Amino acid sequence: MYIPNAHKIDDPELVFQQILENPFAMLVTTLDGHMEATHLPILLESTSPMILCGHLARQNKQWRAFDGLSEAMMVFSGPHGYVSPSLYVTSPNVPTWNYVAIHAYGAVEVVNDEELVLAHLQRIVSYFDPSLPEKQPESTDPNYYRRLMPGIVAFQMKVERLEGKAKLNRNKSDEDRLAVAEHYSKSTIEDEIRMGKLMLGE
Repeated sequence: MYIPNAHKIDDPELVFQQILENPFAMLVTTLDGHMEATHLPILLESTSPMILCGHLARQNKQWRAFDGLSEAMMVFSGPHGYVSPSLYVTSPNVPTWNYVAIHAYGAVEVVNDEELVLAHLQRIVSYFDPSLPEKQPESTDPNYYRRLMPGIVAFQMKVERLEGKAKLNRNKSDEDRLAVAEHYSKSTIEDEIRMGKLMLGE
C-alpha cells in the first residue's frame, strides 16, 4: 500500500483500534498462481504476538492456500468519505477521498483441533452477539456448533508485517483540516462522524 509519511499510522494502539472497530476484513491469498479473496469477520486474538483468527466455508477452495508458509494479506477498511474542495478554507483544491485502511501480512494456517475451533466459534458469537445465549440459547449450544464444524475451516494468521494508513487531510493546513473535521462532526453519515473524531483526536 502506498503510504506517504503524512498518512502513515505509527501508533500500534490505533491500528488495533481500527481492526477491532472494523472487523469485517478481506483475506487475500495466492494459490497455484491465482489470487483469491474472501470477505470475512476477523477476530484480533492477541496483540503480542499479533494473531488474527477467522473461519470460512469448507467449500471455499481458498483454504487450500493456508499452508502456514505462504504470505497472505488481510485488509481492514475503516471509515471513508468524499472531500469536496468547497469544504476547505483555502482555494483552489481538488476533490479527494479520506479513509483509514489497515493491511496485515503473514502466513495463514488451518486450525484442526476441534476444541480450539469450538472456542473460536464461541468467541466470535460472543463478540458480535453477546446477548444471543439469553435470547436464543439453542443457537449457542456447543453440540449444535459441533454438528456444523465439518462444514467450515478455522484458521489463524500470525501477523509479520502491518501497514496502517489514515488519509485525513494531514497534508493540509491546520485551518483546512479543521474545516473538514468540523464538517464531518456535523454529518449524519456514520463514517464521516468517525473520521471527524479521528481528525480531532477524540
